[in-house]
Amino acid sequence: MICPPRIRLASGTLLAALFSLTGCDRIKSALNPPPVDNAWQNDSTVLARQPMVLFRAVRTADGARAVPFATVGANGLRALTLTGRGWRALDVQSMQAGSAFVPYRGSEALSPIRSSRGMWEGTPLDSLPGCNLLLPGAAMSIPDGVHLLTSGRTPLRTVPNGIGEGELQDVMNVVTTLVAPSSGVPLSKMSRYRRDVAVVGTGATRSPTIVVTYEDPEELPEGATRLAERPRQLIVVLDKGIYGYKPSLIIADVSSSRIAPRKRFLGALDGDGDGRAELFFGLGEKIPRAELVTYSYRYEGDTWIAAFTYERTRCVG
Repeated sequence: MICPPRIRLASGTLLAALFSLTGCDRIKSALNPPPVDNAWQNDSTVLARQPMVLFRAVRTADGARAVPFATVGANGLRALTLTGRGWRALDVQSMQAGSAFVPYRGSEALSPIRSSRGMWEGTPLDSLPGCNLLLPGAAMSIPDGVHLLTSGRTPLRTVPNGIGEGELQDVMNVVTTLVAPSSGVPLSKMSRYRRDVAVVGTGATRSPTIVVTYEDPEELPEGATRLAERPRQLIVVLDKGIYGYKPSLIIADVSSSRIAPRKRFLGALDGDGDGRAELFFGLGEKIPRAELVTYSYRYEGDTWIAAFTYERTRCVG
């Protein structure tokens, strides 16, 4: 269809001409619609729901940052993937100065804290050489021992995590004398290892979950060829059954051919709202660009199985 040129008309024919031009403009618009930003439509749909966002605590020489990587809720853990425009919108919506965050230590929700500034509140807060788009980070003072935070002031539901000292000692005796040796840590080498014990409420059973980590301080390159079966790191998760505590998950840094990267326990959170927390692990702090790598496990039957994996870096473009 050829549209008539726009010309000056006498007042008697001006109104009819205007209607004709308007109709022609509508036809042009239908044939050549303005471009639609589908990526932004998806981002804005996600942000309009105001989901609870899960953050990793990242500590650098420039201070602590809360960096978003997933959403939590009835649909379970979902990796948060936005465009540059979406990340900036999230920064404005949930991360700028005064925004509230709930920090978690183990499975315990601490008092809410507030950010001191967002990523793009003024000049960019952080940058990486060669990175055009960096995941936003909110600057704040994050308590020691906190690895996970959620947006807002309302914490995720938690489960009591108390256990008697006598019972805990009995469990540790079994781990030291039976579980650890059967997993490659001989009693004769036990003194080499640092041991860390975390007792967290998960709701997996009526008793708390116990996470025991054995660390050999010897430093070897990540991914080095295996020299022996003895692991540099062993993580044993135990839950209470009919006859007492027993292993429900064992993670060792030895595989069939190479030494796997060391993991660290981050905490336990109920990310899908089913009343039972998932266990969260990250990678060792010394592994380059791995500060956001996260693995979660959920309890099914009498074991913990892999439920969520996030293996992206902070640079997304």
